[in-house]
Amino acid sequence: MLLAAGCTSRTTGAPAPQASSLRAVTPPADMLADPDGVLPTRSTAADSAAAATATRFVARWARPDLPAVQWRADVRPYAVPGYADLLDTVDPANVPATRITAPGRVVAATPERAEVDVGTDAGVLRVVCVRDDQRWLVATLGMPKDTSR
Repeated sequence: MLLAAGCTSRTTGAPAPQASSLRAVTPPADMLADPDGVLPTRSTAADSAAAATATRFVARWARPDLPAVQWRADVRPYAVPGYADLLDTVDPANVPATRITAPGRVVAATPERAEVDVGTDAGVLRVVCVRDDQRWLVATLGMPKDTSR
């Protein structure tokens, strides 16, 4: 702990604040903790578009009964090009989910990236979305390591 008693500011010469006058700043309730626990990330209130994109993507992804050509055509518009190419190799019959059980919820966000949890009948999926100009696209999909957030 740094003690400020008796110190002065180097730039103004004014007395430094006393340790008793320093208090922790609590981030607003709509801010998520940074993954390393040091600083809060920006507010996720504006990221409803990322959550909506993730939810729409998972709704189209969780249809293992569709023919592969139709399934791929339905998921491709929501994905970044590289991930869309990877999805072209997926056999939809191997997709474990058949429906959404909970809409997307942003669990971490920066201005250019959002991690969104979407509930399905096969468990919670973590959808990573990235901003492409003015819209969000899916960069990857997987099972989160910790769904207790």
